[in-house]
Amino acid sequence: MQRMSRGRGGFSLVELLIVLSLIGVLAAIAIPSFLRYQLRARSAEAATNLKAIATSEEAYFSEYGTYVSVSSPVPAALPSGAGSPWSDSGQFDVLGWGVEGNVRFQYQVGADAGAGSAGLVRFTAEARGDIDGDGNPSFWAFVKPVAGVGGLDGSFPETSCAGTGVYHQGSPGALELPGPCDRLSGRSVF
Repeated sequence: MQRMSRGRGGFSLVELLIVLSLIGVLAAIAIPSFLRYQLRARSAEAATNLKAIATSEEAYFSEYGTYVSVSSPVPAALPSGAGSPWSDSGQFDVLGWGVEGNVRFQYQVGADAGAGSAGLVRFTAEARGDIDGDGNPSFWAFVKPVAGVGGLDGSFPETSCAGTGVYHQGSPGALELPGPCDRLSGRSVF
């Protein structure tokens, strides 16, 4: 009677190396994509909050005939890492807008009389953040212009926000839409 040989248990070294190399290739593809996805999600905070600020400004304007200017950035220092807690007891409270929890951007609103009207009739809401941690902040804005006069430039130090509008779908000059102030602040680098 012949004995049936039993197969050996375990994996050979070659098989293990092949599996490890496949895992390495998959990780090399997946990790950068995941990091870009995280940065895109973090930058969405700025667009969402700027739109909410603009909606609050419009509601305030419809009741009082003027916009609200928020000259000091909130939070006071540029957030890093997991963000900074929202702590406003100033003009954003007057506006009736605030954030629960941490934010990854600073926010402020510049408003002026434009062509000498009685109240503040145009504004630029801005966001500044360093979501990728490279030491170079990105700038986002919502520009509300006055017909015939235009929009208001941003007021953060080193801002790239201009009264001519923001980048929207890859081209500059969009007004009354939240977006990155320049090509490098937008999602194209992510």
